[in-house]
Amino acid sequence: MGPDQAFMRGWFQRYYQSRPPRAPERLDRREFGFMFFDRDYVQRHLGFGEVGQLHSFLQGQVPSHTYYSSAYYQLPAAATMEEKKWLGADVVFDLDADHVKGAETLTYAEMLARIKVELLRLLDDFLLGDLGLDVSHLKIVFSGGRGYHIHVVDARLATLRSHERREIVDYIAGTDLNMEWVFPERITNVKTFRAGAQESRVRSIPSISSGGWRRRMRDGIVWLVEEMRSRDLDDLRARLPTLAQESDTMIQGMLRDLYSKSGSREGADLMLSGNAFSSFTDRRHLDLFLRLLEVEVKPRFTAEIDEPVTSDIKRLIRLPLSLHGKTGLRVTPMSREQLSSFDPLRDAVPDIFPERPIEVYVPRPAEVEIKGERFRVQGICEVPTYAAIFMIGRRMATLEVPPEE
Repeated sequence: MGPDQAFMRGWFQRYYQSRPPRAPERLDRREFGFMFFDRDYVQRHLGFGEVGQLHSFLQGQVPSHTYYSSAYYQLPAAATMEEKKWLGADVVFDLDADHVKGAETLTYAEMLARIKVELLRLLDDFLLGDLGLDVSHLKIVFSGGRGYHIHVVDARLATLRSHERREIVDYIAGTDLNMEWVFPERITNVKTFRAGAQESRVRSIPSISSGGWRRRMRDGIVWLVEEMRSRDLDDLRARLPTLAQESDTMIQGMLRDLYSKSGSREGADLMLSGNAFSSFTDRRHLDLFLRLLEVEVKPRFTAEIDEPVTSDIKRLIRLPLSLHGKTGLRVTPMSREQLSSFDPLRDAVPDIFPERPIEVYVPRPAEVEIKGERFRVQGICEVPTYAAIFMIGRRMATLEVPPEE
């Protein structure tokens, strides 16, 4: 074990000795798994009958990462999944910056801010909104890394199998959302002739009282109309890639129908007041607008969750109040009210990590933001111990100074 690993392990041990995590609900039914600073394998299939045993393990073995099962088992320490005898599982949602488009161009702090927006949408729009879950059944946890977890601890959901949990994921992602269902056609007039009858049809827009995805797509009409207003064609194609292969004539025709066929009231206002796409004179223009709603707008109303995590009924997830081995940050649980003001780079830094300066070597220029301080560092420099733990965990810095050439 090198000096960096020994340094991290020492501080993790101090933390677990002074701030041992609370036991999760139904501790004796959970499987645990661990990774370590001084070993290159994952140790799992462990169970603890009481919280003292878990604390002794953390303080003696000092894992770099601590996980427990979302599932409940009759025999959690059994060596195979079949022998464990599955009894049920919490529903878990994992939101990680890896799944956010463009995250690779963001700083660590910016990534955390972006994923928090996704988290709030998942919580308020879907879990507390559409699905009607009780906030008391939701446990919100900062992962200690680049995202958040939500544990749904509700006996009504515990026995859902993988395919049923996948349906929840599909709903949140808007998978296979049927635009014919969202915007159904209805007959507005029938003219009868001697040779037959002619029907006049219009595609309906969900009413203002609609819920779920119908309400979202109604809101999406407003967003799209405002997004396209007064933009030239090149700008539109850049902002809405679906238009890249469309001709100037087709795009201009759609825009003309939106902005000049509605008299003194432009765009979405007239359509929404009549709950119908009445301004389109050419069916091809309406089809293009609907395609924009499906491809460009719908993803803006989903939440960026790690889909396999939710459908996995035997998942290992980070233990709240444990430490993350790649940042030194605390896996921090919070309520919905606390979430709004929660700042991971301030509130997830363990209070036992001191201000005392320590010398580190930073091989490349770096800027670190933590506990309200911003450090611009390179080469041999001194930083507070809490910043050194964070930087060494993220492999931005090391205690080993290279020999002078």
